[in-house]
Amino acid sequence: MYLVYLDESGNSGLNLADAEQPVFLLCAMVVAEERWQSLEQGLKELLGRTFPAWESTDGFEIHGVDLRAGRGPFKGMAVADRVAFRDAWMKVGVAHGVRLIHRHIEKRRYSQWLIKTFGGGVVINPHVAAFALVARSVDDYLAEHAAKPLGILISDENKEIVADVEKSIRLLRGEVGTVKLSQIIEKGFFIQSTKSLVLQLCDLYTLSLRKRAERHLSMPVRTIDDSGIQLAESILVPPNERFQDVIAWLTRQHETKKNSTP
Repeated sequence: MYLVYLDESGNSGLNLADAEQPVFLLCAMVVAEERWQSLEQGLKELLGRTFPAWESTDGFEIHGVDLRAGRGPFKGMAVADRVAFRDAWMKVGVAHGVRLIHRHIEKRRYSQWLIKTFGGGVVINPHVAAFALVARSVDDYLAEHAAKPLGILISDENKEIVADVEKSIRLLRGEVGTVKLSQIIEKGFFIQSTKSLVLQLCDLYTLSLRKRAERHLSMPVRTIDDSGIQLAESILVPPNERFQDVIAWLTRQHETKKNSTP
């Protein structure tokens, strides 16, 4: 069994014209079940050295945007110390064999595709498209292992997309052909990120990968992101998302929904 933690960055919902967040990215962090407890313990040990009172602090959470901005638990901490903590945490994941699978969506281009495919007035949350693409890659990654392990999806508790994700899992598991999910358990789990250090680690990788995507689009990225991007890149799984097949599936799902609406 593998635990597959999902996190997103750059989420602006159905607003695809958000100039502050032009890129949406969904990341899956894959962890072998026999490694997750020692991974969590390693994260706890590093937290204890940097934030001795973290366990007794209500709502304590490691969040990438707070780390970059020097907010929350990082308020008053020097940039070099913030970077050192982030990199040390991310290296715990590397040492425990976690792997990253992701898909970024440039919202402007995605909006243009929606108009071209469905006409004006149709907006599909980019999370739905990214989820289908990432889930396909995760499924193939698991299927490539000799033991054909199953994977269970664990996501941040985002009420906007819970129903869409669960529906997508159910539909993709029922498909025949290249988009079918065979290794992912039908029921995903949604938890508060404050209750999971491993999910908070996934947040650091996810933000680093979004900054990587923005850099590739020639957007300004600060040097504070450099080492985080390099660490995330070192454990990336090459994409195998069957892009055209998934896009065709998304199109069919929308057409089916439209035709079934009275």
